[in-house]
Amino acid sequence: MRDLPQPFRVARALSVLPLLGLAAAVHAAGHGADAPGSTWADAARMPDLFSGMWMTFSGFVEADEKLNVPFTAEAQKYVATFQHKRDIPYAQEGCRSPGLPIAMRMGGGLKFTYAPGMISIYMQSMGHSRFIRMNRQQGTTSPRYYGNSVGHWEGDTLVVETQDFLPEITFQYGVGEPLPPLETIGTANLGPPPGSVPPVGGPPGGGPPPSLASLSAAIWGPHGDGMYMVERMQMIDTATLRIDTAIYDDTVWMKPYVSTRSYKRIQKGINEVGQFTGEPEEWVCSVSITTFDPDTNSYVDKDPEEMVRMLDARGK
Repeated sequence: MRDLPQPFRVARALSVLPLLGLAAAVHAAGHGADAPGSTWADAARMPDLFSGMWMTFSGFVEADEKLNVPFTAEAQKYVATFQHKRDIPYAQEGCRSPGLPIAMRMGGGLKFTYAPGMISIYMQSMGHSRFIRMNRQQGTTSPRYYGNSVGHWEGDTLVVETQDFLPEITFQYGVGEPLPPLETIGTANLGPPPGSVPPVGGPPGGGPPPSLASLSAAIWGPHGDGMYMVERMQMIDTATLRIDTAIYDDTVWMKPYVSTRSYKRIQKGINEVGQFTGEPEEWVCSVSITTFDPDTNSYVDKDPEEMVRMLDARGK
């Protein structure tokens, strides 16, 4: 992994100032008059992130406890009393997004597009796009699910800095002890069935869903006002994209939380995977009602009428 920006300290009362200082330093180091990303002609100078779509076949939560970093004293108190969940902890009413970084890890695929001064990434599983302003100072914005992103190229690596996140994004602190497995645990069951033939880049031999233990082991919690993310996106070969992500939050960790993911290029007529053709599809939210089921410690989607009947039965 390439060097990442030096860790910064985020004082709660002055949380914006260190971010502005770091952003300015990286901007000065990575930008020049000839920096690509500002004209149509620059498209020919960039690595080809734009053909087809990129898919990851890993779970959308981080499952490796080796990635865990030391917690602050405040976060350690929170973790000590954390009640593990069998599902991703966000309400789906109104099709709310879990935000970054999880939205980039969903399996529906990423589609990069370019226009002068802007790279956008369509995250098909969310039906949303995030926008990366190229070769600009970051500044501040109102908080958003996908934050405020600026990018620049360092050689063949797209470096993206993001800040200004909404407090309700789904934020993972790390990995703990998983809950005992159940036959049905909501979205944690997503994955190849035993004995199935995995897709290209998927886990060999089929077997239990890769997210089964990791989802129920995930530690979720609030992030600090100054939470800040740096992604380094680099093509390893023509079919492989690696994204190194470092998340900085000194209200949670004593040092940055760093992870790496690989994505495979999917192209129509070349290496399609099941229903995924390499061409972006429209995603439309279906009508459902979500509620938390304490019997299974998971979130449950039901038809609205069925949900009303279930809630009425509980109220008796």
